[in-house]
Amino acid sequence: MAALWLAYFILSLVYPGGMGFGDVKLAGVLGLFLGHLGWGELAVGAFAAFLLGGIYAVGLLAAGRATRTSGIPFGPWMLVGAWVGIFFGAWLWNGYLAVLGAI
Repeated sequence: MAALWLAYFILSLVYPGGMGFGDVKLAGVLGLFLGHLGWGELAVGAFAAFLLGGIYAVGLLAAGRATRTSGIPFGPWMLVGAWVGIFFGAWLWNGYLAVLGAI
């Protein structure tokens, strides 16, 4: 919980217009739940939020529905990323470690 909350808090301090404090608080709750499930679920869930939110943003840019300065809500992508972590986290994490030769 503390690790994910702190990472989001630092992101909100580095670029205040990019991340709201609601996202920081949600990160703490999601970190608590995903961390309880395991490190793989936490890492995959946190990364999936940025990956899926980024894909969505690129899609909006390509379609001309947003500009580089448009604000995109990140909370929904954090929740989707958490679901990815819950259902596929352990499997993806073990596959990633196997590719690195760590298992």
